[in-house]
Amino acid sequence: MCLFVLTTIPQVQAQVKLGKKLENKLKKRTSKKIDKGMEDGLDEVEEGLEEGVKGEGANDQETIADGTKQPEEIDRIQTTAGNNNPNTNFIDMNNTVFYDDFDNERPTEFPSKWIQIKGALQNNQVSVRGKQDGVIETISSNTLIKPAIKGDNYLGDEFKIEMKVYFHEKGNEAYVIDLKNSNSVHGSHEMRVSGGVMWSGSDPISRMPGVAKPGWHTFQISFNKGYMKGYLDGVMLVNDPDISRANVSKKEFTHLELFILSPSLTKTPPLRQMITHFAIGGKGHPLYDRLSSDEGLVEHINFKVNSYLIQESSYSILDKIAKVLKEYPAAEITIAGHTDAEGSKESNQVLGLKRAESVKKYLASKDIQSERMTTLSYGEEKPIDTSNTEEAYAQNRRVVFKLQQ
Repeated sequence: MCLFVLTTIPQVQAQVKLGKKLENKLKKRTSKKIDKGMEDGLDEVEEGLEEGVKGEGANDQETIADGTKQPEEIDRIQTTAGNNNPNTNFIDMNNTVFYDDFDNERPTEFPSKWIQIKGALQNNQVSVRGKQDGVIETISSNTLIKPAIKGDNYLGDEFKIEMKVYFHEKGNEAYVIDLKNSNSVHGSHEMRVSGGVMWSGSDPISRMPGVAKPGWHTFQISFNKGYMKGYLDGVMLVNDPDISRANVSKKEFTHLELFILSPSLTKTPPLRQMITHFAIGGKGHPLYDRLSSDEGLVEHINFKVNSYLIQESSYSILDKIAKVLKEYPAAEITIAGHTDAEGSKESNQVLGLKRAESVKKYLASKDIQSERMTTLSYGEEKPIDTSNTEEAYAQNRRVVFKLQQ
C-alpha cells in the first residue's frame, strides 16, 4: 500500500507531489469505481496531510482567535486579553450596591474596599490591549475576601453580580462567589467558575462550548427570589428556576464572600489570579434604610492619595444617594469625612472636611439643595480598625452619610 508509505515523507516537495496525485484521484472518484481499501487509505492520507500542513512551521506559541500569540507565561504588565463577549449593560452602574475597578489604588497595598478573611492579595497595574488597568492579584494560593460593607446586609432577594477575571488555564484555579444568609445556617450557595466550567452549588457542572483560552473572562450572576442564572463570557451556563434544595429555602441572601484559588505561585513569574472589575447591582436593600440606620451609610469614596478630588469611579455611588434624596425631599443628611492615621492629626482633620465638602459639592451639582447637607470631619479620630496595618488604613479612609434625626 504505497499510499501509506508516502505519508511518512516529511519534505514539502513530496507533500506537493502527493497532493497533485490525490487531486487526480479525487477527480476520478466520480467516474471510476475505486477499491474500498484504496478509498479508505485515500481518506487517511488526506487527513494526515492536513495535520502535516498544520504542523508546518509550528513553534511553542499558540495562535488564538484574534490573531495574537499566546505566551507560555503571563507577564503581569503585558496581559493578553481573552475572547469574551459578555452581556453588555448587565448591571446598571447608576444602581450599584458595590463597585470596584481598582484603578486608584497603590500597587502592593491591600484593596481599600475589601476585607481580608484569609490568604493574601495586593493591588497592581497591568496592560490590557495597550491600556493600563488596575487589578487585584493573589499572593497566596487560597484567598478569601469580602466587600467592606458594614453590617453584611446588602444583597436581598434580587441582585446581580459581575466580575472580570483572568484565567491562565493551567493547574487548579477557580473563582467562587459564596452567597451567604446570616439568618439561615444552611442558607449559603456557591457559584464557582473554573476552566470554562460553572458549578451552581453541588449541582452538575455546565461547560462553556469550545475550548476556554487563557485571558480575561467575564463571570455574571443574576438572582431573583430563588431563580439563579449564571453566565460566562455571555454564554448562559446555569439556568435554575429554584436553587432551594432539601427543604432549605434560598430565596434571599444577605452578603457574599469571594474565594480565589491560584494554580501556582512558585513559577517564575508566578501564576497569580487577577480581578480587574467587580460590581454588585440590582434591587438590594433600600438605600434609605441604610442611610437611616444607627451606623449610617458607610462608603469608601475614591480620592487620590492626600487629595480631596473625587475619582470618577465613585460617581455611581453618589448618584444613587442623590436619587434617594430626590425621592425624599424633606430628608437632610450629614456627610462625615474620615481619614487614616498617616500624617498629623491637624492635617487629617482638614483633609477629612475637604473630602466631605467635595462630596457635598458633587451632590449639589445633582440638584440637591446645599442647605439639606451638613459636612463635618472626624479625621483619624474614629477608626474602624486600629491595627496600624495598610489594610486598616484602607478601611479607615471613608465617608459616612447619615440622615439627620
